[in-house]
Amino acid sequence: MTHKLKFLGALAGLALAQAASAQQISKPLSALAGNSATGKILCRGGATVPMTADAEQSLPLRVVAILECGQEVSLLSAFNEGYTVNVHTADGKSGYVAWMNVAKGAANSSRKTPTPSASVHDGVASWVVDTPGSERFFTEGLLVESLTVNGVTVQVSLQDTGWKLLANVAVANNSLTSVHVVPSRFSLDDFSSSSKSLKYQEPKKLKGAVNHQILWTEANAAPSSSGYLSNANFPTYGSAGQTGTRNYLAAHQATVQSVSDRKMDFNPHSQMNTVALHETMVLPNQQIAGTSWFQRGGKREDLVLRVPVDGIVYEFPFSFNHNNQ
Repeated sequence: MTHKLKFLGALAGLALAQAASAQQISKPLSALAGNSATGKILCRGGATVPMTADAEQSLPLRVVAILECGQEVSLLSAFNEGYTVNVHTADGKSGYVAWMNVAKGAANSSRKTPTPSASVHDGVASWVVDTPGSERFFTEGLLVESLTVNGVTVQVSLQDTGWKLLANVAVANNSLTSVHVVPSRFSLDDFSSSSKSLKYQEPKKLKGAVNHQILWTEANAAPSSSGYLSNANFPTYGSAGQTGTRNYLAAHQATVQSVSDRKMDFNPHSQMNTVALHETMVLPNQQIAGTSWFQRGGKREDLVLRVPVDGIVYEFPFSFNHNNQ
């Protein structure tokens, strides 16, 4: 009889434990999160992320919920404690997600102010002075224009080599999804007299026709001469430090300068391989930078460089005034 009572007691205890576990999963966010840190779901190559009942995520997966990219969650365990992190959703579900799929945020009581985002109209974001998301600065005498949309920042500079027009482009991805960068879709339009598109030059095709120093510079682009873009003040990055947006082009520009200075062992093919921007996928919290070339026409004054990134076209106005150079 005693053994039977012990057995029944054990069963009762197990039932209570299971009930407590179920209650934990269904508790509202306010009862569990407290002042815990928050995070957002990162989608690395997929559209959703599974949340499982077990921390080990053993197969077959016991899926508690499917989380959407960018969905906010509360972190209920140490963020880098193991392969997974225990999270809780706003609709009252708890489970485990691989920590690589969670971007850790600040504590609930101190949310970070989001980066200003430029306006998008018909899939196009245009750089316009003194508007959210638009910034520009000089670095080593070179004008850089920077445009941010929904956490993705594109920075560009434009130069004339005397042979081709050279664009340095950086893409910094501070969003929650990967973005696709395809340089062959970049475009450069000349609006000096009659609108003319200056053709993008495929690096692999240029290799067989290179007969000039590909990184020499005859002229640097200046702010656009269009009236509403011409009268702005902008900072200069110097030894005292940066102001405004981080210069994501700085490291690449240093590489370009270093390669260009190697005149004794000039090899245009090697130079192009070192600095050219190639098609790539930029993951969250990553950045890329490289050089693209465009056809060089006659006298150019007003130009617009367009950089498509995952369905949004980033537009940058520039100007060349060869009379002052």
